[in-house]
Amino acid sequence: MAKEEILKMGREEFFKSVKMEYRRYFEPFEEPESVYPDGRINIDCTCLHSALAHRCGYLIRQALVCFNASKTTPRGLDCEKEFVAHAICTEESNSNSS
Repeated sequence: MAKEEILKMGREEFFKSVKMEYRRYFEPFEEPESVYPDGRINIDCTCLHSALAHRCGYLIRQALVCFNASKTTPRGLDCEKEFVAHAICTEESNSNSS
């Protein structure tokens, strides 16, 4: 496991204007739905931000991308490997931080 690093920024950098591509996270907007009408999961939903920001977030992103692309019935049946990898990473992460 990689060693964690603490980054610090000065007041000037903190208040510097946010890049346009990130402004949508800071400006008021209408809350997107977590699930699309066709059953796919909306990865851009703010309800997932904390899960995606977790140190195992890249694994849940892979699992959700797999789920959304899945053609099996029920949807996501072929994504077990990705979801299990995320669960194992999260469990190991939680046991290491205790």
